[in-house]
Amino acid sequence: MNDAKTIGSNALVLDTAEENVTVMNAEESKLGKEVSLIEQRAEAVVVASGADFEDAGLFLKQIKQAQKQVKDYWEPLRVSAKKSYDEVLNHRKEMIEPLEKAEKIVKAKVNEYSAEQERKRREQEEAMRRLAQAEIDRHLNEAAEAEANGDAVGAEYAMAEAEMMEGVSIAGGVQHQTPKVKGISQSKTWEICESECDWSKVPVSLIGIELRPVDKAAVLRLIKMSKGQVEIPGIKFRETYTTSVSTR
Repeated sequence: MNDAKTIGSNALVLDTAEENVTVMNAEESKLGKEVSLIEQRAEAVVVASGADFEDAGLFLKQIKQAQKQVKDYWEPLRVSAKKSYDEVLNHRKEMIEPLEKAEKIVKAKVNEYSAEQERKRREQEEAMRRLAQAEIDRHLNEAAEAEANGDAVGAEYAMAEAEMMEGVSIAGGVQHQTPKVKGISQSKTWEICESECDWSKVPVSLIGIELRPVDKAAVLRLIKMSKGQVEIPGIKFRETYTTSVSTR
């Protein structure tokens, strides 16, 4: 029985809403016709005498009244629409903010992984460079010793070995392979570690780029131009990664 009452009540609300829409549409149609007629009358107005001037003045008052009618008609709808729009924005914000937070968390972890892999790659590369340099030094010592003993062939052989190891040292970089995921891309960038910088030691300019008074944007530009290889007195910076996501 209660269900029947509820259904009947809902039907009544629905009928009332439909009636209101019908009334509003009729009023809107009426206002639209009046606005159109006023515009046509305005096109036909001629002000060539004092009487015409008075008529035009009265007509302007009618136009102003019509403007107020239109504004009064649309104002409740505007307020209602804005309220609905604001509610939609708030609901969207409530749902999107946790997702944006989740994206930042995962991106930070992905970037941290890439930075760590790059750190390990550099450590490995440096270890290889040191081993190669140790071999170069050993062969150079052998060459010097052979030459001192009058062994020209041995000295030449040892020098050739040293040169070969030098080529290995230059070309033997370690490549870091980041897993490929469709729609995920990363780029390397750099940021200044401001708390570790001694701004008083920054030079006035470096390779033609003015740095003082300390221009952080110019410093970053210089770092990026050198791909992180430049050394600037007083400046500490670190390599970072940014991750972009596409759902295409």
